[in-house]
Amino acid sequence: MRLNGVVFLTLGIDVQWLKTLALIVTLLLAGMMGALAVNQEQVALSFAIWTTPFELEIFWWLLAAFLVGLLVGLINASWVGLKRRVENRRLRQSLDQANAELNRLRSLET
Repeated sequence: MRLNGVVFLTLGIDVQWLKTLALIVTLLLAGMMGALAVNQEQVALSFAIWTTPFELEIFWWLLAAFLVGLLVGLINASWVGLKRRVENRRLRQSLDQANAELNRLRSLET
């Protein structure tokens, strides 16, 4: 597919669907930021027996919580992906060894 002079390999994914998804996500984020911007009241957070020594607007607390969640999710996904890549590499090496052994045994038969 050619779009604006750039060739896209869709690999079964419709580019229009991706554009629609990007637009929806952008609108949701803009709406969320607009709703959060309304929360301008200064608050200090309280956790069981500890209270933050400073006050920030609710918007900043929510944004910080969102960003921390993104970071934790990214780290978790990276860790899981790394474990899967290591396991995949180990299995490929095992498969290569098994194929080499099979080829060696086949050559002995002839």
